[in-house]
Amino acid sequence: MIDISTKYMGLELRSPVIASSSGLTSDIDSLIKIEQSGAGAVILRSLFEEEILSKIDSLAGSAENVSYGREAAGYLEYFTKKESIDNYMKLLREAKEKLSIPVIASINCLTAEEWIPFASKMEEAGADAVESNVFRLPSDPAVNSETMEKLYFDVAAGIKKQISIPVAFKMGYYFSSMARMLTRISEMGIDALVLFNRFVSFDINIDNMTIEAGNIYSNQSDLSLPLRWAGIMSGSVKADIAISSGIHDSRGVVKALLAGASAAYVSSTLYLNGVEYISTINEELVQWMKKHSFRNIGDFMGRLSMK
Repeated sequence: MIDISTKYMGLELRSPVIASSSGLTSDIDSLIKIEQSGAGAVILRSLFEEEILSKIDSLAGSAENVSYGREAAGYLEYFTKKESIDNYMKLLREAKEKLSIPVIASINCLTAEEWIPFASKMEEAGADAVESNVFRLPSDPAVNSETMEKLYFDVAAGIKKQISIPVAFKMGYYFSSMARMLTRISEMGIDALVLFNRFVSFDINIDNMTIEAGNIYSNQSDLSLPLRWAGIMSGSVKADIAISSGIHDSRGVVKALLAGASAAYVSSTLYLNGVEYISTINEELVQWMKKHSFRNIGDFMGRLSMK
């Protein structure tokens, strides 16, 4: 019998296919369908620090012209944060109640201060693990590389102090020394490295000279970069590796595993083909393993890594 189960961050997954953080993982009905389709785990839509701060700024502006503006702004900040966090914890608790597969909470943060303690709330709500997504483009020429790297280190250290459940770190690829960065993060006790963040893309319309949204979804060519770094770092870092960009079918999953990843994240393909497509990916993975006489994932995981 072919066994496609795997271990990721110490969690037992029935499949290496994980539904990554997106709008599809933001409501319980969709999460149930994802589980029924055979996903090994789900990552809830991120709690976005940037999104909450933007909402606070918008609401605070409406309070500036009244005599109690400062007090009102303080209240709005408190209420907005509390409402966003309470809603997130409600979804997390409901997911843990109704799903049998691991449920991974997600924080998308810009700073390493007040947002780190929310990881504790996620642990209390029953999350099986937490994924931290430091989503910051190094676009300010006044900020040097050491300062950018320190943000990652501070977030990693802060979260590991707060919680005892596994922690994954979703990484960007804008580092001058990627191997050094991945190694240092893993040495801080982070349980998994997720390769890579997809920054919002844009395009330029040359007819009316406006900026437009670029590709919303990933494409299969995006897999090349994380495959390279998974292959280089697999077996050399203390953390598990997951690939998060460009996996659209069973071939992408197989490539990720051969490079040394323990898990393969999918999102764009679920929007394009429906969440039920996970079952097709699993079935085709089994057929590929049969063809090559592999009985379990461990028979070939990392076979094509640099190590």
